[in-house]
Amino acid sequence: MKKKKNMKNTAGLLCMGVLALSLSACGSVNAQEIQTQPLSAASPVQSTVEATGKNTEAGQSEPEELFINLAKEALLSYFDVDMADTAGYSVSVQHMEAMPEFDAEAQTAVTFLPDELNLGEISADAGIDMENIQTKPMYDVTFTEEGKIKGIHLSYVDWKSSEKPVNAESAKDLAKDFAVSHGLAEESSLKILGSASTSSDTISVVIRHSEGRALVIGVDSLAGRVRFFEDMTEKSAVNSITPLEEGKGLG
Repeated sequence: MKKKKNMKNTAGLLCMGVLALSLSACGSVNAQEIQTQPLSAASPVQSTVEATGKNTEAGQSEPEELFINLAKEALLSYFDVDMADTAGYSVSVQHMEAMPEFDAEAQTAVTFLPDELNLGEISADAGIDMENIQTKPMYDVTFTEEGKIKGIHLSYVDWKSSEKPVNAESAKDLAKDFAVSHGLAEESSLKILGSASTSSDTISVVIRHSEGRALVIGVDSLAGRVRFFEDMTEKSAVNSITPLEEGKGLG
């Protein structure tokens, strides 16, 4: 089995050591922020969020622990990833303020960073081959200001290649099935706006699910499995697959 090193699509503007995009907008989540932002996550982890939220109000859980627990539940629910044991990982919770100039929405991000990627400060000439580094998978889970699941990204996953490679059309079918089966949107409301090969092994599909909102769903074209999804404005979603040069990318 070939070890695949899947770098995450950075459309979510998550704050992490390796993939940090805008640290100036990040900071630790504090208790006051949690108390003023009720949590009510999207299906299928809604009941867990509500129960955990009640414990927080009773002072039984720290804000960071709350989001970490919600992220674990989401990983298990959407991708069958069990992170009950985080040995070998550093787990961080970051809050990002909205950055309208980049069409970036406010969000809270939980990152499960494997020790192999926790490199600290590295110089530009360090010569580290991030594409071929031996590491455990990395996981990112983001939440909206209201506490709903916004997106989940899996990176550096070790998946067996599918016997039949995925093309643009089959990627659209996989993305649509994932959205419907995981309760991200009603099938009757979905409209596929396009797709694009956003990396050598990723096809990103944009699906409108409501007025002005869309899902970007990333399909691993080698394994034939969904590797990430993110809810964002329709404008941002379409921009994420729009080619820089006319005639390239859209499927």
